[in-house]
Formats: sequence, structure tokens, C-alpha cells
Amino acid sequence: MLLLFLMGCASDEVRRDRFFLQGNNALQNGELNDAVDFYTKALTIDPKFARAYNNRGVAYIEDDHPYEAIQDYNQAIALDEDYYDAIFNRAFAYEQIGKYDDALADLNQVKQQYPDSAYVYFYQGLLETHMRSYDAAKESFKMAIGMNPSNEEAKVNLATLYYFQDSLSMAMDQLKEIVKNNPTQSSALNTLSQVYLAAGDYQNALITINQALKIEPSEPYFLNNRGQVYLEMQSYDLALKDINRSILLDPKNSWAYRNKGLYFLAQKQYDDAIRLFEKALAGNEFLDEIYVPFGQAMLMSGKPDMACELWQQGVKNHEKSAQSLLEQHCN
Repeated sequence: MLLLFLMGCASDEVRRDRFFLQGNNALQNGELNDAVDFYTKALTIDPKFARAYNNRGVAYIEDDHPYEAIQDYNQAIALDEDYYDAIFNRAFAYEQIGKYDDALADLNQVKQQYPDSAYVYFYQGLLETHMRSYDAAKESFKMAIGMNPSNEEAKVNLATLYYFQDSLSMAMDQLKEIVKNNPTQSSALNTLSQVYLAAGDYQNALITINQALKIEPSEPYFLNNRGQVYLEMQSYDLALKDINRSILLDPKNSWAYRNKGLYFLAQKQYDDAIRLFEKALAGNEFLDEIYVPFGQAMLMSGKPDMACELWQQGVKNHEKSAQSLLEQHCN
């Protein structure tokens, strides 16, 4: 009887692990519903299988179900309080739903365990950027670069922060240095184009974004940014073509909806502009320079009170001209 009991336990463990491995294979192949099903079967056999909770959470987050993912990460961490992979994954899930403070708290736990991880500091910089804590984010990216001097992505993000803070010459110098060392660094070229655009140098902005698109012709964010260059150049047909293609490639690209809103604002189609700005903000993605044009569309639609509310938010986000618009149109 004892032998049969032991064989039964072994059989359950084998079945559990088989389902777990099938879940991993499905997850790697992007078969997210199948992955969830396999992990659930493993958990039915062993409800205390922390790794299955964590991996099912990954499948949920990949399938745009962050709340379900957080529940699974909570279960994994409750079973193993030192499960730092699950803690890190929960930070990412918290970020997806806009709970940046909770995400940062989780990340700080991971950082205590892995104080020399360049990636942890890099991700902290991303979180702090979303929180608009730009000075703190710069320090985090500098830490990541110090630990891994070849981390070009951290260098691009650091330059982007200088761009956000209107230190255009510093951002331009850093991005040019990155491109000099690696002419195929498409993200650096894309950001450099945005810096040129902010400086009013439309020709170099267009040249540089075209270089990025030559490397990655179907990158939706690059296409959207070229659309923004065309908007500034008042080449509206070309702008709309690029922005629409960007949305087709990535329907969740909030920046593209913002730029399409800018297109309709320029065309004096204010209701369409408002609809697109609302859609952009609904995406819960970090956005810059949206409240000012959104408020302008509201003002032109005869809704000055709503315009003032939007410009107040623009002031909080340090958007250019938000304060002057408030003073001009609002009490």
C-alpha cells in the first residue's frame, strides 16, 4: 500500500510537470490561451506550484490581462516571498495599469536582492520617466550605463530625458555620439529626429527619421514620428498616410492617435480631433504634449471650461504654452 501511494504521488508530480512544460512551450510560441490552460491544469494538480502561477501571470500579461496577471503573481509571492522573478513581473503588471508607485515598490525589493543589476536600474529609469520624475530617471539611467557602458538603450533614454527637459543641445550631442559609434542604432536616429523637430530643423528631422525607417521600415513608432514631421511641414496627406499605417501596424499606439488628433485639429475638424485625443489618453501610455492641443480643440468646439481643465493638466505635465493659454483664456 505504501508503494502504491508513493507511485501515485510521483505520477501526480510527473503530470503536473508535463502540463507546466506544455504551458512553457505554448507561451514561447505565442499560444497564450493554451498556455493559460496548461498552467491551470498544473495548478489543479498542485495548487502550491508557485512557478505555474508566475508563468500563467506572464501569459496573462502577454494577452493584455494585467489584473489577472497581478492576481497570479500575488499567489506566487504568497507561496514564496523571495520569488524575485514574480516580484519583478508584478512591477511590470502594475506599470501596465498605471500603478507606478506600486511598481516602484516592487522594483525596490528586487534591487535590494540584485543591487548590481544594470537592467533593474534601467527599468527603474523607465518607471520614473512615466512618473515624470525626470531627474531621478536620469540618475537611474546613469547607474545602468555605469554598470553596463555598452547599454545603448539606456543612453538613448537618457538623451530622451534631456529632450523632454528642453536641453536640446545636450540631447543632440549624446544621440549623435551614439549614432557615430553605431550608425544602425535606429532608436537613437528616431529620437534625434524628434530633437531636430523640436529645434525647428524640419529638413534634418526628416532625413534622420528616414534613416531610422531604412533600418526598420515597418516600425510603427518611427512611421508615426515621420507623420509628425510631415504635420509640422504642413504636408498633411503624407502625414495622414504615415499615421494611419502606424495605427494599422500597432492599434495600441497612443502616440499615433495623438498625432492623428493633431491632423484633425489642423484641418479644423474639432470633433474628430477631440475623439482622437480621448482615444490617445485612454491608452494609459506615457504621452507628451497632448493636453495643450486637446484644450485648443475643446476651445474651438465652444467648451472653454473643459479647455481650461485640460490646460491645467498640461501645466502639471510641464507642457509648452499650457501656462500662457491658461492666462489668456481662463480666469
